[in-house]
Amino acid sequence: MDQGQGITEDSRDWRVRLDHSRDLGSGFAAPGGEFTRALYEWSFTVEGKILQCLIANRRLVELGAGMSHFGYAMACVCGAKNFVAVEPFYADIQEASVQSFISSVTGQLDRIPYKVVAKDMLDYLIGEPDDLLCVLACGIEDCILPGVDYRKKVETEIARTMQKDSFFISSHSDLFPGDLTDIEISFPRPSNPRISDRLRLHGGREALERCGKKIAPYLNYS
Repeated sequence: MDQGQGITEDSRDWRVRLDHSRDLGSGFAAPGGEFTRALYEWSFTVEGKILQCLIANRRLVELGAGMSHFGYAMACVCGAKNFVAVEPFYADIQEASVQSFISSVTGQLDRIPYKVVAKDMLDYLIGEPDDLLCVLACGIEDCILPGVDYRKKVETEIARTMQKDSFFISSHSDLFPGDLTDIEISFPRPSNPRISDRLRLHGGREALERCGKKIAPYLNYS
């Protein structure tokens, strides 16, 4: 973008937008989606079937969903009740990507209800009631957040809105909600096994009681 035109909140170049977004006090995700894609691909492996235990029959919300459909695709594969993509900058591209995916798998995969919400992740979470969601965040690192105070507010809202027996599903993210137990697993990226991805699960007592036995073989947790 021509620097003479100034930096606008609508800029699609996330590198140009970074400082401006921080000045506004809002968070955003870079447009990639590779970490969500890695989780989606991993969900088809024997070890990755654990994602079904975490997501099935949940209202799955992906924070900073970016431009790609992989959050929605994983929600479908894992049997989520519905899916919400929260994406303030690329909502139209996210919508088009999901629609394209739905068209490509018609008759092969059960589609679930979804919506794309063009809001900042904190603003979205503040508007949700307690004890409702299963939250997913991929690549929400400190470098793309406006500051520590913003991150702490997002973490508080994640903990408040999560269903008590659900896990916060985090991949390559710097969000640690509440006083939840966190368990980390590394797995080879299915599309490129030389790359190791990390999945971190945050859950309370009810979540651990519900899925603890199923995750123990994979996470060395008991």
